[in-house]
Parts: sequence; structure tokens; C-alpha cells
Amino acid sequence: MTRDSGADPIPMEELTESHRFDSELAALLTRFQYHKDDITLTAAEPRPLPSSAYTASTAGLEAVFDSSASLVFVCYDDRTHQMVNPIEVTLSHAIATAVRQPTEIRPDGGTADFRNWSADGTGRTDPAAQMDITQTVAAQQDPPSFGVVTPHNAQRGALETQFPEAITANTVEKYQGGERDIIAVSATVSDPEFARREEQFILNPNRLLVAISRSRLLTVVVCSTSLFEVAPKESDRLANGPVWARLFTQTAGTDPTPAWSGSLAAFTGNSGSSHASVPVRVYPSTDPGGM
Repeated sequence: MTRDSGADPIPMEELTESHRFDSELAALLTRFQYHKDDITLTAAEPRPLPSSAYTASTAGLEAVFDSSASLVFVCYDDRTHQMVNPIEVTLSHAIATAVRQPTEIRPDGGTADFRNWSADGTGRTDPAAQMDITQTVAAQQDPPSFGVVTPHNAQRGALETQFPEAITANTVEKYQGGERDIIAVSATVSDPEFARREEQFILNPNRLLVAISRSRLLTVVVCSTSLFEVAPKESDRLANGPVWARLFTQTAGTDPTPAWSGSLAAFTGNSGSSHASVPVRVYPSTDPGGM
């Protein structure tokens, strides 16, 4: 089928409402990028992560989860890694471990198989009642889904070796269109010269937007502070400044105070890493109303 050259243009309707993420993230995405196309995103009301969704073993992990923010930065000081970053693997693993994992919960609080449990407590199998109970408990007890987005396949492979099957680590391209309750974004690159060399990859605002908008409840951006100084080389993009710094300042402010700061070992609760002394800071988004 062809169209006459003089035919009216095909109408295009821009989508401005999201049912995935909340209004805080919608406001941030609008201010960071979509305003350039005169698009104002709208979304659901804030949906803070319930305390039952995680168990934080350290004060650093508590700072990540215990806030009403839907976007949190976990920043560290390092300038040496390129396509595989063991510091971010360690940080992402600690965050993933804090998220409650799936279990089958028995009425007395233990774990069990629901197949032989009945509503009247007699132990008789009642398929209809069994289905009812299983669905009710599942609705109340389902843990949040968790995934990690990274720009590099090599980092994806390193992350997968640390995670159980229920947790998906994948590249930005593979995650496009997908979603999870909680998403960790592993920026991976901490070498600023390497970041400049792959400008279209790590410094592309659209790729970054796809990564941070995969979550329904919480996005945790794990990145080196060195990325905040890296600006695109192209002159028509220099006016925008460093992509990661713009996202950070529009999230946490221009001179933010971290909700928590300490070493990698203090954040994870494990001093066995060769990077245990690397400084880490946690910054939840602080001004959702003003974004």
C-alpha cells in the first residue's frame, strides 16, 4: 500500500502517561529529557516500597530502601574499570540480597507445600479452598521482582554469576519494554577516558532513560562519581553538560548531603572484598515535588 505525496500526514499521538512508575520518576524524566519534545509525563501517585519487601543488614542498605524516594543513587569513588566492574557487582549483589526472596509461607509462619493444606485445618485436600488460600497468601506475601540493567554484556555475565535464577541481569537493549518492581542500574564504566571513547554508548541520554524507567517501585543507580565529569564530545551536545551529572543533580540537588556514607565493606557488611575500603555514598532523590 502506498500513499499519495499530497495526502495528509499520518497523525502521531505522543504517549504522556505511564502506569509503570510513579509521579516522582515521571517528573524527573520530564525535566531531564522529555521537556525538549514538549512532553510532560504523568504517572501513578508515589508508591513507596513496603518495609516487608526487604531486609537491610547494614545502615547503608537501609538508606537505600528506607525512604519514600523512587530513585536512589549509590555512588562510589573509582576511576579504573571499563566493561567489567567488580565494585558494582559487589554493590548490586548486596542490594539484591536485601530484597526479600520468594518462599512458600505456611499459616503457622513456616515454609511448606500448600498442596495438602485445607481451609478448615483438618488436613483434607479441598482443591477450590486450596486455590483460594494459595492465591490469597501469594497476593499478601509475594516478594518484589528485582533486576539489574547494565550497558555491557561482560558486566551482565559477571552479575549473573552472583545472582539466583529469579534475578535477571541484562543489557539496556534486552530490558527495553520489560519491567521489575526494583531495578538496579549498573553503569559499569568508571574510567572517564574509556567513557569518552564510547560516548554513544554510556553517554546517551535515551539509553539512560530506558534503564532507569524499568522499575515500578524503586530504581537504584549504581555508578562511579567519575561519570559526573564526563561530557559528550559533540559540540551540539556540550551545552547539556555531562549526562550522568545532570541526572544526579536533578535527583539529589547540586550540593547534596548523602543519606549515608562509608566504605564498601560497611555498605555490604563484608570486609573480604579487595575493594573493601572504596568510599560509598547513598543519595535518595530529595525534591520530587520540585522536579
